[in-house]
Amino acid sequence: MTFILIGMFLSIMLVILGVFYIIYKKAYAQEHTISKRVQEYYKTNPMEKEIAVSSIVREDQLGNLGIFDRFLVKFDLAPKLQRLLTQAGSTTKVRELIMLMSILAVVGFFIGFVTGILVLRVIFFLLFGSLPLMRLEAQRRNRLKQFIRGFPDALDMMTSAIRAGHALNQALQLVGMEAPDPVGVEFKKTFEQHNLGLNLREALINLSTRLDSLDLKLFITAILLQRETGGNLTEILEKISYTIRERFKLIGQIRTYTAQGRMSAWLLGTLPIIFVLIISVLNPDYLTPLFQDKIGHYLILLAAILQIIGFILIRQIVRIKYQ
Repeated sequence: MTFILIGMFLSIMLVILGVFYIIYKKAYAQEHTISKRVQEYYKTNPMEKEIAVSSIVREDQLGNLGIFDRFLVKFDLAPKLQRLLTQAGSTTKVRELIMLMSILAVVGFFIGFVTGILVLRVIFFLLFGSLPLMRLEAQRRNRLKQFIRGFPDALDMMTSAIRAGHALNQALQLVGMEAPDPVGVEFKKTFEQHNLGLNLREALINLSTRLDSLDLKLFITAILLQRETGGNLTEILEKISYTIRERFKLIGQIRTYTAQGRMSAWLLGTLPIIFVLIISVLNPDYLTPLFQDKIGHYLILLAAILQIIGFILIRQIVRIKYQ
């Protein structure tokens, strides 16, 4: 019976991968043709090749998948997923992400199918299908933290450049060239958009879309107001940089005050597992009915769900939202 299930699983996976491969090749055929022609034309000049490929070959969000596109647009999934990909700094496209989620969801369903419990099938199906989203969300948070840490230094760099006589767009270019990733990358994109004809307001709004940061929105608002009403731009940037650094100090103090609550969450979450391990070592037969009886399986599942809910609630209580 086990070999039959494995054979069915492999057969279905091969069919799914084959269908996705055909769709993927159809969607990328035109783009690969354009890329090949551009690379052949600019093979003698690497610098022009890099510029041409990045400007001529546009990365579409969905591709030419017909019904698949209309489904994503109808339920407003594509813009949300594309925004998550952009904020995470990922080069993956929406269609590739959905294909990966579908494949992992099928894998999770078959892993749950082996257990023979319907609830576990659904849990594994949803859990495996959402793994790419969890990874992207973690990347987005990590990238945002890196940007927030480097943003005050970028403001100081812009202040020095403007004070030295450079224009605002030149200060943006300087930050894009000198600042580390992701600050430098995002400011470089903003400068290139403005340099290619997009007005500064729209370029800065695009920057705030790519990075959902309160500090960045404060900076963009100050820049736009200064351009409309006037004022000393260097002084404004200095005050924003000072405000951000002072807020960092306040956040550090808050994390110190809430350290006990966060430690309690980890302690309460790991204590049941530790006690189960200790009891299993001291008296192995004591917990045998819990793992062998069907009701025991449901009780373990219920306990795990309640533990997760309790952990999330404690985290929400001690977590101070500042973004």
